[in-house]
Parts: sequence; C-alpha cells; structure tokens
Amino acid sequence: MYVRCSLLIAFAVVLPSLGQTTSVINPKQLPLGDGKYTTTAPARGWIYSCRAGLNGPGANGSTPWIDEHTHTFDSTVKPSVEGHVEWPQHKYTIQLDGDTRRILTNDLPDHATGTFPISPSDPAYTHDRNPNHIEEQKLVYALPANPTPLAQPACLDMGPIGFLLSGVVIFNGLDAGGRDAVAHEMQDTCQGHPEMSSEYHYHNLTRCIADPGTGHSNLLGYALDGFGIFGVRGEDGRELTNADLDICHGHTHAIQWDGKTVVMYHYHATREYPYTLGCFRGTPVRDKPKGPPGGNGPGQRRGPPPGGPPPMAWLRPADGVESKE
Repeated sequence: MYVRCSLLIAFAVVLPSLGQTTSVINPKQLPLGDGKYTTTAPARGWIYSCRAGLNGPGANGSTPWIDEHTHTFDSTVKPSVEGHVEWPQHKYTIQLDGDTRRILTNDLPDHATGTFPISPSDPAYTHDRNPNHIEEQKLVYALPANPTPLAQPACLDMGPIGFLLSGVVIFNGLDAGGRDAVAHEMQDTCQGHPEMSSEYHYHNLTRCIADPGTGHSNLLGYALDGFGIFGVRGEDGRELTNADLDICHGHTHAIQWDGKTVVMYHYHATREYPYTLGCFRGTPVRDKPKGPPGGNGPGQRRGPPPGGPPPMAWLRPADGVESKE
C-alpha cells in the first residue's frame, strides 16, 4: 500500500541544562495523517489498525484549510459545527471493584454539543453533510484496574478505543476512508460528532475537559485496555509530540493512579496525529463492538423505535461510586 509520509512542522529548542528537547507544534500547519495506518506492525506516529482497506464513506466536501502541497492543515481556520445543545440526561459512572474498573455511560456529554444532523444553513454543511443524530447509548465496560503491557501491542478497532471523563467515547484518529478524521470531518467546538449509530464521539482530545496547571497533565480518560489517557503535558510540563512517545503513543514513569504514586505505562494526547492512541499497549476489551461495518464515517441514521430510547435506569449509581450527572 502506497502511503505519503507526513510533514512534521515544528521547531525544537534544546535546554542545555537538562539535555532535553521541547517541540511546539504549529496549529496552522498540523501534519496530515491521511493514509498513515498499518495492519502489519505498529509505528510511531501511525495507527495500527485491525481493519485493512479502509474505503468507507466520510466527509466529501471542500477542505480549504488543508494544504496538499505541504501535507498539513490549519486547525485555526477549520470550521466547527454550529449550535449549543445541552444534554441534561448525561450519566457517567466509574466504579473501582477490586481489580476491575467498571465504566457505565450513556455517551451523552457533560458539555454542550453542536446541532446534528448538520443544518444546511450551517457553513460546515458545505464541507460535511453528516446526517447523524446524537442519541443515548448503553455502554458498559469492565476494564482492568491495574493493566499490564503486552509483549506485542494490539491493533485498534474502528469504533470506541476508550472513554474521556466527559462520559464520551473516543475513536481512533481515522475516518472510515483511512483519512485523518480531525482534518477532514466536521466536529463541533468540543471536537465531537455522531456516527451512523448515533454515537457521539471524539477523534482527539476535547478542549471541553479542563487540564489546568503547569506540570504533568491530569488523567483525562481510560483506554479500553485499562491504561490511562493523560493530557498533552509531560513530566516537566512540556507539551509532548510523537517524538516523545512510543509506537502506541505512551510511555512509562511515575504517575498518580487511584490515589497512589506508581510507575506505570500510560498514554498521552497530542495535538498531532494520531492524537491519542496508535495501538493498544495492553489487552483491550473487545466484547462490545460498536457501529456497522465500515467504521467511523457518517451514514444513514439508525435510531431507536418511535417515542425515543427507554429510560436509563441501569445507570443509577450505587453507594460509593463516582458518578457524574
């Protein structure tokens, strides 16, 4: 398979006293991830995909923010889907039960979203006519609370690869056609949008989860192998890039984990593709596949029966459970 290499636009400043390099990615020239996936072996800055031959539907409108000559895109001028829709039905529960972390969510965020389907009056409609709605899901996962790395990394599915603490699932960085979903598809101002089974999701870190401070970023979510997903800052507060992370988009050092300081593998989000995970470092939960064949791209709506989804009584938290409502 022929794949063009992306151009990393960054500058490096060497810190003589520490012998370290800090890199700042230019948001006006983010490296495009189109076609940067493999099904044979993981590689830094690529996605190790479980699925070959990605040729499903996706956004097919104009993309003036993408520069095909430099293979970059300008995230500062890319439009966002308009609207401000609140989701008071939001429910998200995490329960630590021995060696298991139980996550239950209806996938409705704790922040506002744009209006979906994208309205013909929305400027984003010119670039992406996503016809999908946002609707409640019933997602229940039992993740290892203390995961261990595999000898060989595992591939990423097309569908949920983890959760962020907004209660929303995160997909890998590809659209159904094997392109950079963040660059091509229209998301709202929180970097989310729905797929054809009405599941709202992100492809990168949402700006609608706070990550304050100047040191190491906070825990912002969990991958489906149980390892944590942290924000963009590393141990010394520097913003991380692909060069700082391994083939799965993570590394190992002391972190805060369930109230303790432990030396542990974890993932980091970055502002450059693949954005969150490049592969699973641990054993992922794969017993609840989501979405129809074809992956992440927009398609025909598959909603609930008339009258809407049933009440989400199954998400009422038990005593001692961390819950967000």
